[in-house]
Amino acid sequence: MQPNRHCWLIAGFLFIALLSACKKKDQAGPQRPQANINDSIFSVFKDIYLWTDVIPDSATFKPESYPSVKNMFSSLITIKKNNTNGQPLDKYSFIDDGTTSRALQGGILGDMGFEVGYQTNTSLYVVYVYPGSPADKAGIKRGWQLTSVNGTTSFQVGQATDDILNAAFASKSATWIFRRPDNNSQTIVLAPASYKLNPTLYANTYDFNGTKVGYVVFNNFVALNDVKPTFDSLFNAWSQASVTRVVMDLRYNGGGLLETAEYLANNLAPASANNAVMYTQLFNNNVNTNNYSYIFRNMKAVPYNPNTYWTEIFRQESTTYKTTSFRKQGSLALTNLSFLVTHGTVSASELLYNVLKPTMNPHLIGTTTYGKPVGFINITFGQYDMYAVCFQTFNSAGEGAYFDGIAPTINVTDDYTTNWGNLNDPLLRTALTDMGIPASQLGRMAATELNTGRIGVLHPNNRFQGMIQTPRN
Repeated sequence: MQPNRHCWLIAGFLFIALLSACKKKDQAGPQRPQANINDSIFSVFKDIYLWTDVIPDSATFKPESYPSVKNMFSSLITIKKNNTNGQPLDKYSFIDDGTTSRALQGGILGDMGFEVGYQTNTSLYVVYVYPGSPADKAGIKRGWQLTSVNGTTSFQVGQATDDILNAAFASKSATWIFRRPDNNSQTIVLAPASYKLNPTLYANTYDFNGTKVGYVVFNNFVALNDVKPTFDSLFNAWSQASVTRVVMDLRYNGGGLLETAEYLANNLAPASANNAVMYTQLFNNNVNTNNYSYIFRNMKAVPYNPNTYWTEIFRQESTTYKTTSFRKQGSLALTNLSFLVTHGTVSASELLYNVLKPTMNPHLIGTTTYGKPVGFINITFGQYDMYAVCFQTFNSAGEGAYFDGIAPTINVTDDYTTNWGNLNDPLLRTALTDMGIPASQLGRMAATELNTGRIGVLHPNNRFQGMIQTPRN
């Protein structure tokens, strides 16, 4: 990736009319400031949206008729349909209040720092814990069973349990009771707190009778500056240890910044890939021909760069930077590379596999991924951050239409009862045997791996799922 790349694309556009016209209207009709921002967001959305050809004009859609920005945006993204099933194709675009940028760009979260998943229809387990979070400081580990939350002790997969969990995670304080692997119970009261996001959940180097295997669990593609020191150290250690096989665990990685995906690809790729095409970006015809509405043509990239217009950034992305090439980094020379994946593997995670596929044929172990070959260049309108799909990526073989997900090389259901690095973890164990490590060197399989009631489904917690392009000039 280009070394002069910054870590985020954020545009700010404050309308003086919005600030000066904040007068109360009667409740029967929409307030004019809301109508103005609806019109503005609609106009820019139609300019840059990848599937702009299906979006009607303003007179037909009537953006000012919607009571809120989120109502309007939700309606917009249902218009494009999936040719396979007729359902809305855009399960990706969203509007938020800056939470995503604070987490991915600033690396700051303000929650309890862990997630749970349904091991079976009636059992919940800790899926992951972020280092430095309140949950981590309380000693909570992946593989602990949740037996009670705020007095509720019976769980059934479905909306009722999700509502209970969401309320607990969103509360100022919640009481959790866990059963640890030693069968002892532990009661923990947690409150959310701010902490620096560390998405590297675990890393290890295995030595199987002289065969060295590197393993890392990576949960978010945050800004490169935040993870590069950790990965530089890890890659250097693997090189010095003569690691020839690597397992990248992306099973819950919802994506993030492309600059970080490119960095990982450049370190994992073989030397022969240097200067070869990594991926290309496809934009809509408005972007390709520099044909925009009056609003977007006059919109400066505040707060990113108040001296630059957004149209110039999009022009450069669709021309100068349309194609990104490999720039081999480090000295890793791998014979085998596998990715551990689930439906929670999204976007930049899928892109990392897809761009390496033509050069080194990595394997996918787990279940079919989410399916997001498209990305955002997010734009800010006052209090709103708009993440509208504006480009699609393709690898050097032209592959990039995996809207329904990428099927695994070997299908294995996730299991939440083992902690990271445990060789009884069915995904990790399968990846190692697929690489040629004899099962006899991995120890006896645990009984939980044969649990036919296992479903391996994450509790939905509105995690970010996306791929964000960053400015290269």
